[in-house]
Amino acid sequence: MRACLLALALTGCASWQVVPLPKEAELHRARTDDGWEISLVRYRAVGEAKGPPIVLCHGIGANDRNMDLDAQHSMARWFASQGREAWTMSLRGTGHSDGPDVDRGRATPISFDDYWRHDLPSVIAYVQRVSGAAALDYVGHSMGGMVVYAYLSQGGQGLHAAATLGSPTRLDWGTGMEAVMTTLGPKLVTQKWMIPVRFGAALVAPVNDAVADGFFERMFYNPLGTDPEAWRRLMVYGTADVAGGTALQLISLMESGRFLSGDGSIDLRADMAKITTPVMVVAGRLDRVAYTPAVKDGYRALGGPREWLLVTRANGARAEYGHMDLVIGEHAADEVWAKVLAFLGSPPATAGR
Repeated sequence: MRACLLALALTGCASWQVVPLPKEAELHRARTDDGWEISLVRYRAVGEAKGPPIVLCHGIGANDRNMDLDAQHSMARWFASQGREAWTMSLRGTGHSDGPDVDRGRATPISFDDYWRHDLPSVIAYVQRVSGAAALDYVGHSMGGMVVYAYLSQGGQGLHAAATLGSPTRLDWGTGMEAVMTTLGPKLVTQKWMIPVRFGAALVAPVNDAVADGFFERMFYNPLGTDPEAWRRLMVYGTADVAGGTALQLISLMESGRFLSGDGSIDLRADMAKITTPVMVVAGRLDRVAYTPAVKDGYRALGGPREWLLVTRANGARAEYGHMDLVIGEHAADEVWAKVLAFLGSPPATAGR
């Protein structure tokens, strides 16, 4: 039976070939202050630019193709079509960014703190230099939103406004798997291990319904609002291995119920009260990865101008939104992205409730 499933998976993967980037996509690399190169893809604004460039960042177990899956499911290309230059980034160890290489001085572990201390500031500086913009806008999905929270809370500069999509600041609420992950995670994962999520996702994608009985649908997206074929393509080429150091740091946040630096010396959630950059916080009502109260916890922690958006049928959406629906949903362009763009274009000057 296992042999049959393996053969089916390998055969099925061929039907979800990687959709290449379009000719207008420009490839760039930004070097961090600790010697890693971060992969970037630039889409120039169509027509006259109507605002600063937008940097887009993915979540855990993902890469830049989450925000740029194909022509129909690309937040980056959509922003460019609306007159906003867009840059997607892959955090270290994901996509085409540098991975661990001891001989080149890039040793593991990779931690969550590396993303906000090194990767994001280097990307902001690079995009500012190349584009000539004094300040940028930012959109982060899931952990990508947590990265900007941490960056801004520690005095990070260079952002005009930001939006976070399904980004929790409490990891002990939501998935229903916290007890399993906090118990087994430290026993199975080491700081230096790269968890092979990419291989597993590509293997499961063609036979997801048969072997998982809709688990990924219930956990990560709502098939009533997102094309299951788009989800399978994302699994094949939009996923990335997870750094053991990052996984263990996030598991420690599940255990504590707090949002802390890796060594516990910085209370990132408490310091979010110091953020003055305007931030829009977006949640999906059906999100089972970033449970709505866990996302709103971050909204409440913000001290500066802010706006809350719950994407749900009760607020006019065509379907309830799960975690990935916010970035690859069939109606995300008008139900999520357009509202984010409106906020970035005219962020509030004072803090909301």
